[in-house]
Amino acid sequence: MTDAPIVNEKALTRRIKDHVLGSRHDFFAVVHPGFEAVSQQELRELGIDSPRIAGSGGVAFTGRLEDAWRVNLGAGTVSRVLMRLCEFKATGFGEFRARLAAFPWELHMVAEARVAFSIQAGRSRLWHEGKLEEEAGRAVAERLLAYGRRVRFVGKTDGDTTGRQTIYLRVEENRCQASLDTSGPLLFRRGRNKFTEAAPLRETLACAILRAAGLGNYRVLVDPFCGSGTFALEAGALFSGRPVNLDRNFAFQDWPAFKPARFQHLKAEMEKEFRGRMPGGARQIYSSDIDAKATATARHNLELAGLAFSAEVDQADFFHLHAPACAPSGVLLVMNPPYGARQEPGVDIAGFYRRIGDKVRRDYAGCAYAIIVPGLENEKALGLPHERKILFRNGGIPVALLIHNSVTRDAKE
Repeated sequence: MTDAPIVNEKALTRRIKDHVLGSRHDFFAVVHPGFEAVSQQELRELGIDSPRIAGSGGVAFTGRLEDAWRVNLGAGTVSRVLMRLCEFKATGFGEFRARLAAFPWELHMVAEARVAFSIQAGRSRLWHEGKLEEEAGRAVAERLLAYGRRVRFVGKTDGDTTGRQTIYLRVEENRCQASLDTSGPLLFRRGRNKFTEAAPLRETLACAILRAAGLGNYRVLVDPFCGSGTFALEAGALFSGRPVNLDRNFAFQDWPAFKPARFQHLKAEMEKEFRGRMPGGARQIYSSDIDAKATATARHNLELAGLAFSAEVDQADFFHLHAPACAPSGVLLVMNPPYGARQEPGVDIAGFYRRIGDKVRRDYAGCAYAIIVPGLENEKALGLPHERKILFRNGGIPVALLIHNSVTRDAKE
């Protein structure tokens, strides 16, 4: 019978304090491709020092563990935050396992943690993802067992995310990079119940679009194709002066380095910071959709989020809708019109976008707008001027976000 390992818990606690809490780490924020610059600016506003765009779909930053807590809590455009753990070269599975086993996993994993792997391998001698996962599991388990910690390995598709720690392994050109997920479920899950209609827009993408359009410069948001109300929900969060992810849990809360009291202090501190950045004056949100079920869903979601007092939802056809009775320069019109699976068969898409352009020119002259358009043909049919164009994919469909900013236009005039 093998004796249980003798572990100096006080020494381990000191190591966690020195090497995890007390040190600076490299982090990678996963963002929607095309909106890297928008997320980079949001991280700057959160007090992150020198965030930098790191290729398509990523913003990298260096900071302490609490900086990752801050980004998870307050960054509305970020989908996930990874902490970089180690990077090494390996040309064989034995070398891969040995190098991975040398990493101090005991500083990051508690006993009985549920561990999953997400592996991406290519252009490398170690290309078999199943074998990589097997060897990685052996390496992590052996290291933790030496410290009296047993963990359970689960599939990344396991529906129960409670206490799950996901290790991301990227193997390319015989180099392995290991990262640990700090977020848990993707951050578009804001921690509130939400009902959705067909092909919903993710909250992180909606937030990125609103930020790219400069929502904070306007007093009124109009969303005439509201669907489940995602734009209204994200605008309400931005207008409320409250961190967007304040009501949800994160993977880092199950780490040995997590300090509940320090986390609660950070949450209170961030609430004060966000309230202090709120623009003065009342803000109003007008949402509508031609579909009765969609408007009922949007209204219900806004009520659940406590935003019904500042947001109106009506069933209406955009082409029969009247613009709000206020100064046009204070209005931001945001639109995600139906396309792809959301568009009814047989509809003349170019003609549909031509009608949208005519309506905006006629009834929303002087307003700012951010409009999602699929394809150059439809963009030409829309025929609206814009200062910015962001190319991205939504639901697998290549689209463009066309942004016309009335604040920019007025300043030029």
